[in-house]
Amino acid sequence: MKKQLLTLAVAGVMSVGAVFGAAAAGVGYVNTGALFQAHPKMAKAELTMRTEVQQKQQQFEKEAAKLKDDAAKQQLAVKIQNELAQKERSVMEPIQRDIINAIEKTRKQKDLDIVIDQGVVIAGGQDITVDVQKNL
Repeated sequence: MKKQLLTLAVAGVMSVGAVFGAAAAGVGYVNTGALFQAHPKMAKAELTMRTEVQQKQQQFEKEAAKLKDDAAKQQLAVKIQNELAQKERSVMEPIQRDIINAIEKTRKQKDLDIVIDQGVVIAGGQDITVDVQKNL
């Protein structure tokens, strides 16, 4: 009986050690800002957004000139800001999706348990930013 308990205790300690060892080795991190800048569609997305901002600014100036009170101008500004935010989401979502897919592909290739953003890393882990860029 004592021998069985001792064997179970040793096996339990070994399995706990193996779990912690695997978890420590299975952490990767990425610089998401660098991934966005490295994305092949990012330059076009930035140009699209600059053009959209200019158009919305002209639209605001044109429509605001017709309005008399500040409340109406503020309401117009909020409407245009919402339209810009919606446009930005529609432009950036495909890029973000590509980056997430590349991270997931790299995570599987490197047999990592988790991938986090570089900004939350204090110590340890494996930088896989360059590997993710290759998978974009």
